[in-house]
Amino acid sequence: MKICYLISAFYPVVGGGETHARLLCAEMKKQGHDVFVITRRTKADFRKEDKVDGVKVYRVPPSGSHRLDKYLMLVPAFFMMIKMRASYDVILVSGLRLLGIPAMLVAKMYGKKCVLRGASCGELSGAFIWDSPHLAQKKKPSPILKMLIAMRNKLLLKADGFLGISGVIGDEYRECGVPEKKIMVINNGTDTEKYSPVTGEARKQLRFNLGVPDKTVFAYSGKLNKGKGLAFLLQIWKKLIEGRDDIHLLLIGSGRDSFLSCEKELWDFVLKNDLNDTVTFTDYVENVHEFLQCSDYFVFPSENESLSNALIEALACGLPCFASDVGGIPDTVKDGLNGRLLPMRNEDEWLKAIREVMDGKDRAKKWGEQGRARVVKHNGMANVAKQHVKFFKKLETA
Repeated sequence: MKICYLISAFYPVVGGGETHARLLCAEMKKQGHDVFVITRRTKADFRKEDKVDGVKVYRVPPSGSHRLDKYLMLVPAFFMMIKMRASYDVILVSGLRLLGIPAMLVAKMYGKKCVLRGASCGELSGAFIWDSPHLAQKKKPSPILKMLIAMRNKLLLKADGFLGISGVIGDEYRECGVPEKKIMVINNGTDTEKYSPVTGEARKQLRFNLGVPDKTVFAYSGKLNKGKGLAFLLQIWKKLIEGRDDIHLLLIGSGRDSFLSCEKELWDFVLKNDLNDTVTFTDYVENVHEFLQCSDYFVFPSENESLSNALIEALACGLPCFASDVGGIPDTVKDGLNGRLLPMRNEDEWLKAIREVMDGKDRAKKWGEQGRARVVKHNGMANVAKQHVKFFKKLETA
């Protein structure tokens, strides 16, 4: 296959979507397919042309972190796809809300196949604009906005295929009128060798090296942003530690450079409530896997999630997971198999579930083993890449 992967941000930008894109492209290359990436040159010191894991990367203007930049990249991305048209047969678009437009125009102009991949809920329906969990107050879509979404979708619905990273996105496609034969749900993959359990003396040494206390450790990894349920997590943590000094919480990640950051508010809460001896902020780190390997449980109280790479990575490390029963999270966390699915922002249910599992170590161990086994089978990157290529080939013969 000859594949053009179009995405708004790519390595060295680090995030769930960017990491998955890097691993997927590298694996497709490893399996013998010609793949290259077109993305935005998010920082001026990033090379215009680069190679990442053997995959050619072309970065288009503009540089910077202004929120309008994702709109301004549409035109240069359009012309780059035209320039590179002899090098691909399929355009795979990650994040269809905007990039789907230039990709579809080029596909129709030059007879290319185009596959749109929803990276978050509400991209095709438009609900990401008026029903985002990050909004203080929900908006009602105006008639003009609904008309613009409908005009865009008239073009996007002509795409050859629609990839959903979770079942909830597949359902959204159906509700928006995408024919069943065009839809494929493929959960994200991960590096199951890098993200793997560490036990015994090796785990003790890792904890010592990272300064992780010798306690029962709960971890969260991801951006410290609004919508991730982190204020709620600290509220229940304050109650969990009452009368005990044997548990610790790791917040792995940062809110830096994000307009949704709530990192300062989290720090203020910790200091105000004297939790700093039981909570560690790691800031941005590149060795997330090592902190997970030091932990005993994973907590993910997100308020809206299309699919969580962080959960997949935690399960790959053998951690039982506590997660909100929202969005695409049930694709990954199976209640009673590898963790608990819990009502969003329900303190009583979260506290009860965590306390019960801490009192039943054998059950937690079994959940960790079952979670690891499922991720290796279902989310191994080699298998995920093969599923993508199989879907592309099916579209070629359609």
